[in-house]
Amino acid sequence: MAEKQKEPTQLSLDLEETKTAAPSKANTSSYKVVLKDEPDTKAPRPVVRKKTSVTTRSMTVKISSSKKAEEPAQKPKATPAKQGGTAVVRRPKAAVQTIRTAEQPNPHLVQTHVIRPKSNTVARPKVQPPPIGKRKGYRTSKAAMFLIPLLAATLLFCFAILWWVLSDQQEQRVEPSSLIEDRPAIAFTIERGMTARSVSLLLEQLGVVEDAQALLSYFVENNLATILKTGSYLMHSALSFPEIGTMLTAEPQMVQLTIPGAFTLKTIDDYLVNRLGFAEGTFLQSAHDLATAYGLGFAEGWLLGGTYTVNRQRAANDLALAMYEAMLNEIQKHLSSPQLEVYSIQELLIIASMIQAETQEAGQMQEISSVIFNRLKNEEPLGIDATTRYELDDWVNPIPTHALETKTPYNTRRKVGLPPSGICSPSPEAVHAAFFPADTPYFYYLHDENKQIHFALTYEQHKENIKQYR
Repeated sequence: MAEKQKEPTQLSLDLEETKTAAPSKANTSSYKVVLKDEPDTKAPRPVVRKKTSVTTRSMTVKISSSKKAEEPAQKPKATPAKQGGTAVVRRPKAAVQTIRTAEQPNPHLVQTHVIRPKSNTVARPKVQPPPIGKRKGYRTSKAAMFLIPLLAATLLFCFAILWWVLSDQQEQRVEPSSLIEDRPAIAFTIERGMTARSVSLLLEQLGVVEDAQALLSYFVENNLATILKTGSYLMHSALSFPEIGTMLTAEPQMVQLTIPGAFTLKTIDDYLVNRLGFAEGTFLQSAHDLATAYGLGFAEGWLLGGTYTVNRQRAANDLALAMYEAMLNEIQKHLSSPQLEVYSIQELLIIASMIQAETQEAGQMQEISSVIFNRLKNEEPLGIDATTRYELDDWVNPIPTHALETKTPYNTRRKVGLPPSGICSPSPEAVHAAFFPADTPYFYYLHDENKQIHFALTYEQHKENIKQYR
């Protein structure tokens, strides 16, 4: 028979103190205590109270542990157990602690500013990349390695093309500076009956020599005083006495030279080089000395084409002098021209050279002259391609388009007025046409394949002539 179980002994635990305690605050806890016969082997775990803290955006207030000690400890109350139950110790419930967020105002602080809610977006610092060339740890790409040489090569190529175009368009002078020396020149004539003394004095006056007596002594000592030759001479001040004596006493070996109209100074120079074996540039220097001696603005256009007999030893100087004197004689025939009231002799010679370059037919020259004067009167570009050909020194090949479109002193398609100099040696017929042009209303003309000329009054008629004859 089983042993009757003992009823558990009920114990009542009074947790109230005899001393009346101060009423506890709401911040308390309740505990359930169960007492058993068996002793609890485990030691009760001490209750650790978490320290409360108040946090704001500006400061954090913490409650010190000293104040907590000042509060009287409230003993838990024991609830009497019912019959057959256990004694329950109840402690007041703890107040629910609310945690204040940073956005909520602190009731213990006076708010001096408006609390703004935090933005949800996180502000990231702006990354500033290092300058090019200062980066470390980067490997230069192949494209970057070849970019600078490629750009340099491209620029060099562009500069080369630009230089070629500009040099091709640059004015090509017929008188190359490398072949011409800019020096004082003197032109004079020894007339029949002049003695060695008068020649010496003349050369001293002209500045060829500094001492006429010294030159006369040289003539006498070398038996040259009685054999000085008459004629026109072109000298410069750098000549020595032997050179002067040789020039004035050389036995003439005459040669006949024919200079057709439309020959330029360079063409005449090449002609003397091939015909007489002169050094290149000899005639160019003679023409330059002639212009200097007579104070001419230019030499091209002042030399009249024709046939001349000159001394072979000094053919360059004699030819330049002979052509210039022939031009002066031709001008004397046309001093009654009404064009001299508007234009100078130099301008009329420029027109004569353009007429000569445009045609070799004397019957066409006066009508071409009328077209030139009509355009000059209306201040229109002359549009004579011969001036551009003279500038390019190319009388055979087609004129490049860029040369016709570039404004230069000799491009009469783009420039209004006359070029700065003549462009060739005119013939007597061209000089006559320049001083006495025909009276026509034409402003345009062209040559067909058979060298026949066709005139037009308007540009529309000129375009019809182009369609029909070219």
